Amino acid sequence: MKKKSIMSNAMLILIAFAFLSTTCKKQDASDPTEPTLGPVERAHMDELPVQSMKFSNGKSADYKILLDKTEMVAVLFSLKKGDEIPAHLHKVNKAVYIYDGKAEVFAQNKMNPVVKGDTLYIPQNSVTSVKNTSDEIAKVFFFFPIGFLKSLPFNSPEGTGLDTAGDKIQLLKEINVPWENWDGKIPAGGKVTPLAWKTIIDNDSMVMGITKIDPNNDVDSHFHKPTQIVIFSDGEGKTHIAKGEYKEIKKDNYIYPPTYSVHHSINTSKTAPLMEVYFFPTGPFSTIKYLGKGKKFW
Repeated sequence: MKKKSIMSNAMLILIAFAFLSTTCKKQDASDPTEPTLGPVERAHMDELPVQSMKFSNGKSADYKILLDKTEMVAVLFSLKKGDEIPAHLHKVNKAVYIYDGKAEVFAQNKMNPVVKGDTLYIPQNSVTSVKNTSDEIAKVFFFFPIGFLKSLPFNSPEGTGLDTAGDKIQLLKEINVPWENWDGKIPAGGKVTPLAWKTIIDNDSMVMGITKIDPNNDVDSHFHKPTQIVIFSDGEGKTHIAKGEYKEIKKDNYIYPPTYSVHHSINTSKTAPLMEVYFFPTGPFSTIKYLGKGKKFW
């Protein structure tokens, strides 16, 4: 009787394994060999209306919505001297990126000075705040791996089970993150290749980082299942929109490539690098397959 039971269990395990293997193969095979060819959404921050967000403490801050999609939200706050996003929490994970200027952010039970390029990974129910104590405007991105903004209230830190001290928040300094390319991480002190990037946040819920494209170089044309936002933070170039059509890009342009839509950005400057900030509402990076890399589609 015991032998039959063991045999039956073994057979069930083998059947389950075979089913999972078949399912995985089907999922892999579902990726197309050709892209959808767009269109890729392209805009400039100057084109967006300024809105005002009022918080529970009565204070408010100016913001612009870059993306408000089902799977991703990207919001840019512009904080003048003395402006703040008061202590709050979200029910979802988020990333905060200092795009311009300087500010102070709450993490690890204290206010921390941050500068352009600094990033925070803030898990759900962790309390944080952002304040501008300098004379220049601080521009701060909030990225959410879910939508829509109306379903993401800035909740007051009330209730139980909260990370009120912000102990789970990761404060990440861009300067300390190594450069990498398609071959892997570039050793400290090694020559940074014409196309290189820094993966600043890399976990199951999101991937965020920066990319550097040297003059007369490009990011190989490619497509992938996850959508993303790419913000051009410096330099100039051109980016693919649809079916071989390219549009000029400069600082504060951004693109949103839909699922399996081919995208391709080229640095047209002869002197300055083209810099990007990118965010995927999924992860880790190792699971994002870059399809058709370098192939000509038109």
